[in-house]
Amino acid sequence: MRSFSAFVMVVAVGTAAINQPALAAQPAGTGTGFLISKDNWIVTNAHVVEDCSYVEVASLGKAKNIQIDKQNDLAILQLTSLKPEIQPLKLRNTSPRLGEDVAALGYPLAQILSDGIKITMGNINSLIGLENDTRYLQISTPIQPGNSGGPLVDRSGYLLGINSARLNDSYAIKQSGSIPQNVNFAIKSNILELFLQSRNIAFEKDGDANSPQLSSVDLTEKVSNSVFQIVCYADRPAKIAAAPIENTDQHIRKLPPLPKVQATEDQDANDRVAEFVKLMINSNNDATTALRVADRLYADYVDFFGKRLSHYEVLQDKRKYFDRWPVRSSYVNENSIRVQCENNLCAVTGEYDWFVSSPQRKKKASGTASFYYVVDMQTGGKIVAEGGKARK
Repeated sequence: MRSFSAFVMVVAVGTAAINQPALAAQPAGTGTGFLISKDNWIVTNAHVVEDCSYVEVASLGKAKNIQIDKQNDLAILQLTSLKPEIQPLKLRNTSPRLGEDVAALGYPLAQILSDGIKITMGNINSLIGLENDTRYLQISTPIQPGNSGGPLVDRSGYLLGINSARLNDSYAIKQSGSIPQNVNFAIKSNILELFLQSRNIAFEKDGDANSPQLSSVDLTEKVSNSVFQIVCYADRPAKIAAAPIENTDQHIRKLPPLPKVQATEDQDANDRVAEFVKLMINSNNDATTALRVADRLYADYVDFFGKRLSHYEVLQDKRKYFDRWPVRSSYVNENSIRVQCENNLCAVTGEYDWFVSSPQRKKKASGTASFYYVVDMQTGGKIVAEGGKARK
C-alpha cells in the first residue's frame, strides 16, 4: 500500500496497461487529515483523496461530501458523527514567523511503522515556497509518505499550515548535484481559510505568536485527538507485478546475487552501489530477467523520470518499453559512474551506450544515455528514484 506525500516538480510520463481481472476496491494509499469544524469537516490534501473510489477515516467510517481544490492541493470531507470530546483545531490569528518552532502530526509510513500518530518538530525555514510560491511555507520538519494532509501547528497548538510536500530528490540532483536534506513544504493556513470560506464551512481562529507555549508532550496531547489517518480505496489490483512471466524459476536461478548495500560511507560501499545500478541497467538486455530484477530492486513507490509511480506502475512502464523494442542492448560506461551518498541515500549518475530494434516494425535506434538512480540504503538497497535522457 502506498502512503501519500506530494513531490515538487513533477513531469508526466506514460505507463502501459496490463489487462487485469476486475477486483473490489483495495486500500490504495494512506494520508492524514484533521478536524477543522464542529460540523465534522476534516481537512486533508487533494492528492490524498483524488482518484479514490471511496475514502475512510481510520476507525471512524466512510467519508462523505468530499470536495477538492486541486490547484491548491486541498480537500475536505465529512463524517456523519464524531465523539463530542474531539475538538476542531483552530487557525492562528497571526501570520507565521520565520524561524519559529513548529510541529507536524500525522501517520507516516503506515505500512512500515506503527499505526499510531507521530509527531516531529522543526522550524519555519522560509515564508515562501519553491520558486517563490507564496502559498507555501518551507519547513525543516520531516515530511514522510503518509504525512500529507496533516496539520502543522505552532508551540501553542494553533494551525499554521497543512503538510503537503517535500523537495523532489531527482529535481534537486539535476539542478544542484546534491541530495536535499529536510526541505519540506506546508500550505499556509490562510489559503485553507479562503478555501473554507468559499464553501461556507465554519471554523475558528484564536491565539497569536505570543500565546503560552507547550512542551512537546502537552502539545501532542492537545492536538493528536483531532488528527486522523485517511485511507484511500481504489478499484485497482493490489498485487505487484501480477502479469505472468514465463519460465520464472529458471530465470531466477540465472540471476547473479544482488550486491549487499549497507549504510556506510566508505569506498567499498560506493562500489557496491555502483555495481547495484550496473546490474539494473545491464539486465535490460533480456525482458524476463529485467522485469524480475526490477521487481526485486524497486521500492514500493519510485520517482520515475519525474513522476511518482508505484512499484506496479514502474513494471508496467518497463513491460511496455520491452514490448515496443524486443531487441535491446545496453552497456554502462564504467568511467562515467559517480556516486554521492548522504543520509543513507546514494545518488548514482553516469552514461551507457544503447541499441534497440523492432524487427516487426522495421525500426532501430542507438546512442548514448545519461542516467541517475537514487538508492535507499536503509532498506537494504531499494531504488527510490530513476531518470535520465537518451541521445541518438
